[in-house]
Amino acid sequence: MERRLLWRIAKKREETPEAVTLVLEPVGGETVAYEPGQYLPLIRTFGSREERRAYSFSSCPGVDVLPALTVKRIPNGLFSTWLVRQARAGDMLESAEPAGRFLLPAQRPERLLYVAAGSGITPILSHLKAIFQKKDWSDVPLRLLYANRDSAHTIFKKQIDDWIAAWPERFEATYFFSRERGAAHAEHAHLNNALLERHLLDFVGGRANASARSSLLTYLCAPTPLMRMARMTMRTLGFPDERILQETFTPDPRLQRRQPDPSRRHHIVVALPDSQRVAFDTFEGETILQAALRQGIALPYTCKSGVCLSCLARCVRGEVDVQFVEQTRREGPGALVNTCIGYAVSDEVELAIG
Repeated sequence: MERRLLWRIAKKREETPEAVTLVLEPVGGETVAYEPGQYLPLIRTFGSREERRAYSFSSCPGVDVLPALTVKRIPNGLFSTWLVRQARAGDMLESAEPAGRFLLPAQRPERLLYVAAGSGITPILSHLKAIFQKKDWSDVPLRLLYANRDSAHTIFKKQIDDWIAAWPERFEATYFFSRERGAAHAEHAHLNNALLERHLLDFVGGRANASARSSLLTYLCAPTPLMRMARMTMRTLGFPDERILQETFTPDPRLQRRQPDPSRRHHIVVALPDSQRVAFDTFEGETILQAALRQGIALPYTCKSGVCLSCLARCVRGEVDVQFVEQTRREGPGALVNTCIGYAVSDEVELAIG
């Protein structure tokens, strides 16, 4: 079953007028393992409804003593408004376990490009903290393109400016400010495809040749339209999709749900990380996660929209339709499936989590 963690807010620090960093202390003193680039799915009940939101770690294991999350308030955002405006040091928070696959590569990369906007800098900051500690990565070139309204609303600007000064031979950052002119290391512009192409080609030596395409690893964390623009620009230049990683927590409103049909059922068996096995039935047209939660079975999840990957499970037996916005993929044994957008196809489906 899903493991829940309890945290105490040890410190709350304002980063910008609309963003804060929450330094968290695990209740009970246990160490909670996480990796740079991962997020923590926070859980809180507002009224009678449980809400979950994923917030990335801005801290880095081995660099920061305690884990920390950085949260930007979203207008009309229930959870983010409470965290930014109301939560205080000493308050308790509940979460699921750290998750996410926006991770640094296991092997030393040749060069790294980061594209961020707003609070999308948060997991990237965690990456950079880790990279600057890796002695065997000391000559890896790093480029950050970071879009914001202005300096005052740029999260972690002081830290990034310090790194620009400390590592001029390997780290270059360019800010894109839509409402400020004349700032250091900044352009007064919205980050668009022409600007991205110019900075990208400059970073790889002027040409998108085979060597540049194979050597560059790119991380995107920004609003969906900006990430879509960046991916399309890079695809046009021939950079392979598998070398472009992105992180997003924003559900796509175009996602269509199926209509459940209680007259037909599928039998689901899920093997959990603690060696337990749970079994339940799902209606035709009901996602595997919906069916589990309806019956009080706490499978892991955060977004319920297929973007955060908290609910991933490996298919052991049977077939599952995973319904994304633009396509439906039929997956079988060995494939990873999102239970939040996964619909059983075969009469029996067996999954393994963890």
